[in-house]
Amino acid sequence: MGRGDEGLTQRSWRSDGPQMLGWSIAFAVAFMSVHWLTMLLSPFFDVVTGKISLLYLPAFIRVVSIVVAGTAGVVGIAAGSALMGVLHHGDSVSFALSEALAAAVAILLAHWLLCQAMRTRQLPITLWSLTALTAIYCTLNAVIHGVIWGVLDPVFEIAPWKLALMMLGDLLGVIVMFGLLRVFVRTARQFKAFRN
Repeated sequence: MGRGDEGLTQRSWRSDGPQMLGWSIAFAVAFMSVHWLTMLLSPFFDVVTGKISLLYLPAFIRVVSIVVAGTAGVVGIAAGSALMGVLHHGDSVSFALSEALAAAVAILLAHWLLCQAMRTRQLPITLWSLTALTAIYCTLNAVIHGVIWGVLDPVFEIAPWKLALMMLGDLLGVIVMFGLLRVFVRTARQFKAFRN
């Protein structure tokens, strides 16, 4: 690949503690905000109340977190997930931490697997790599959560159709949020051009 074909690549965040803390806090807040929005929509999209939704918007934040801020972003989404579990859903601390860890492991493992497959340390930010990362993440997230729920929640019955719907909900969440982000960016550019 020529030098001009390299395009954008994921940033390597080897920066100081305050910057990493800032990314973690930003992604925790972003995750909690989008999770709250998903809960408002839950009567329309929930398949299994509080667990599986056909439109899980925070999946987008999870994918973006590792691409934008690396491990610091993933720590942020894990913290946001745990806080929402304890403060809003009333989960025990151990259960909330287990779910947060499941989501964090899913996105970290998806990222690592894709980097291994592409033989790179940093993913190029292209439509193909983001699509592949999303697909791998959605699959791993459903499987890992299914295992966690099977171990920690005896009431929850694991079924392949539930996990398949969870994968679909994560995928649709990423697609919808990506679409909304594109509309927002285009509108902002048009507004800026109009003002100039």
